[in-house]
Amino acid sequence: MTNLFSQRLKKHLSEMARYLRYVFNDHFVIALMFMVGGLGLGYSNGLKQLSVDVWWAPYTVVAVLTVILQLGRLATLMEDADVVFLLPREHSMHAYLTKSKTYSAVMAGLIQLLGWFILIPFVRVTNPISWPMLIGLLVIQLVLKYGLMEREVVLRYQYQHRLIRNGLIFKVILPVAIIALAYLVNVWLGLLLAIIFTVGMHAISYKRWQGVQIDWKRAIQLENNRMLGIYRFFNLFTNVPSITGSVKRRRYLDFVLARIQPTCANTYRYLFSRGILRGSEFSNLYLRLTLLGMALLIFIDQQWLVLALAVLFIYLIGFQLIPFYFHFDDNVFTHLYPVTEKQKIAGFNRTTTIALVATAILFSLTVLIARLDWQTAALSLVIELVEIFLLVRFYMPTRLRKK
Repeated sequence: MTNLFSQRLKKHLSEMARYLRYVFNDHFVIALMFMVGGLGLGYSNGLKQLSVDVWWAPYTVVAVLTVILQLGRLATLMEDADVVFLLPREHSMHAYLTKSKTYSAVMAGLIQLLGWFILIPFVRVTNPISWPMLIGLLVIQLVLKYGLMEREVVLRYQYQHRLIRNGLIFKVILPVAIIALAYLVNVWLGLLLAIIFTVGMHAISYKRWQGVQIDWKRAIQLENNRMLGIYRFFNLFTNVPSITGSVKRRRYLDFVLARIQPTCANTYRYLFSRGILRGSEFSNLYLRLTLLGMALLIFIDQQWLVLALAVLFIYLIGFQLIPFYFHFDDNVFTHLYPVTEKQKIAGFNRTTTIALVATAILFSLTVLIARLDWQTAALSLVIELVEIFLLVRFYMPTRLRKK
């Protein structure tokens, strides 16, 4: 069974690597560099305003460590057909789950290490504790996460004890109590409690597999939900066969479509507008990038970085909307319309322009509200409008001709 998990893990990593090539393209890497730089600069400037006597700092540390502890789930890589083909070897599945727990704990441990590393400057500024205590906090995070992974293994079995299934206690209350005790009272006492918790979870897990059957339906459903979340993230950058877009009525946006004149020349303008407003695939992508850009602009103080980030996100949104031009090509009726390719391009350009201008206005308002600087907000809007004109007039037609 360990070989089976190794084979599935190899296949899974190969699939993730294939999708990551689309995620970390040149444009996203540039955006990521700006985002990391902007957040790092904002973090550094924020630390300069803090001191040791900040009353809310310890509670923030406990809250952040608890949130980080929730990241990383058990990856069993189980499939729907396992309930049939692996049922005769159910007793051997414990080795399979142990292998999956080890892999998941390592990946989750890397997340804990990254979160702890980012939090170090904040802790050192607000509470200059020694490095042994800081390392003790990291060890507590790793031990607690391993204990939570043991609990996830237990939940894959038909274990009916309500206490173990209570996520509020084991994922929030207990970690908060242990982390708070370690940070505010004694780090080694907190480590002792974390070890006791993890050993207890391991004992329950070891006991369960010897006398309790696997809850196949729940185990497979949990894994399907985990993979669905990953595929939805990848779907922001490329088409994922496992994800299909949905259509929502959104009656409150009817006034936008009502402004489009029902003429032959506006056929594709109506289709593209309707597709963005009511389809989930491109509308979710557009909204998430817009909200992400607005969130980053709130935390950036440097004018040049604000302008660069706004320009970058306008470009990213426009670039991600280019595939939308071919969205209706599989519909046979669009090929029967007496509409020329020139009218289709005009409709797409008009729709894209409106969407990008709306984003530019939101970015400028965000800068104005966050910085109270109307000059930077106005300059940002002007630069973004010029960029939108260049994108729609020259860049997008060139990209479409290449496709």
